[in-house]
Amino acid sequence: MEILGMNFNFSDDKQLNHQFHSFAQQIALWYNDGKTPKLASHDTRFTLEQQKQKFQSLGLDVKVKIGKTQKKDSAPSSMSYSDNYFVNSSVAGNKLITTTIRDTQKEIYSKSAESVVLAILQQPKEGTSPSPHTAFNCPHCGAPSTLEKLTTGCEFCGTKFLMDELYPKVMYYSIKEGYSSDSEMNLFLKCMAVTVVFILILGIASELRLGKTVSIMDIIGLLFGGALLSVGTWLFVKIFSTIFQIKKDFRGAGKTASSLRFCRKMRTLDPTFSNEFFRDKSLSLLKLMLYSQDPQELTVCQCDHPIPEKLREIVDTTYQNSGVDKYSIKDGVCDVSLTFYMDSLHYRGGRIRKKSDKIRMSLRKVIKKPTDLGFSISAVSCPSCGASFDAAKVKACPFCGNAYPIEENDWIVTDLRI
Repeated sequence: MEILGMNFNFSDDKQLNHQFHSFAQQIALWYNDGKTPKLASHDTRFTLEQQKQKFQSLGLDVKVKIGKTQKKDSAPSSMSYSDNYFVNSSVAGNKLITTTIRDTQKEIYSKSAESVVLAILQQPKEGTSPSPHTAFNCPHCGAPSTLEKLTTGCEFCGTKFLMDELYPKVMYYSIKEGYSSDSEMNLFLKCMAVTVVFILILGIASELRLGKTVSIMDIIGLLFGGALLSVGTWLFVKIFSTIFQIKKDFRGAGKTASSLRFCRKMRTLDPTFSNEFFRDKSLSLLKLMLYSQDPQELTVCQCDHPIPEKLREIVDTTYQNSGVDKYSIKDGVCDVSLTFYMDSLHYRGGRIRKKSDKIRMSLRKVIKKPTDLGFSISAVSCPSCGASFDAAKVKACPFCGNAYPIEENDWIVTDLRI
């Protein structure tokens, strides 16, 4: 099925299901034991590292358990959609997620709920990406190694590299609390309790005001009437919450047209431009900025203004929607402004608060040359002193202090507001 230039395929793919369950286990091991998730992309790994460092700097300890739901697990559902270069697979399944956050003294947040875990797995079309276990000599010193080992640098000469992903990789994942029949029952019982107590107090007060004696039969009648009226209270709360949820889910829908115009324009200038690649990249950059202890020291940050304090409170966030506000392309440089609609956890005053956020971010990239979507590996060498360092994590060369021109190879952040 083709929609807006993309081919969609709905199927029960056993390999995708296996990768989904493997990634869920890897995320749990990361939060509890610090083991790096192999299926995570470069950006996702770096973002997780920054988030963990931020938690530690705030004196917070976070544990996430991912287990089976109380009911029998159904197989994950998957949908694959491809453009000219990538096959993206959206895989979602139900898991029981237990999250606890502690400060140095006590537990300040705890949540256990049946949730929907979503993972976006990406890989180039067949034949365009090598295996992680491919034998490969270090381009700098010639020492024998593998592509997977070189992702963190050569163990012999210490040279760092800019390297494309070794697919398949999870470009993005989210955990959203799902529908639960238990929560529905709890809501109904709360509505019943509130309604019954309100009717009981109102009825007794009315009888006493009229100088009448309140009998046992009067109380039973009030309780029964309150129980009947509680159905109406529950329906009112459900309708209101449903309208609120629909409004929340459709945040950013008005930006669809401008987003499509931007993608069409980019494809005319760069035939290798991928909508999905850009979306996942921009979301990774946003999370990286939010989770970093000092975002303005990141290589990708070229912001002229300080990051707002309200954004620095965010310790975890879940993507809901996004869209392009405006863009301009001049002299081979693209500037684009986006709005992200996120559900976040804010840490302030020793407490964790859940909030819905609208975050604006501006990006820039030199687009004079087409994006290289085939596999490539190149050593990072400082233009000034020739030293090698991790250009993805360090803004300036640690040896001579000169900045590395990352915007010639990747998107950078020029503004972030809320």
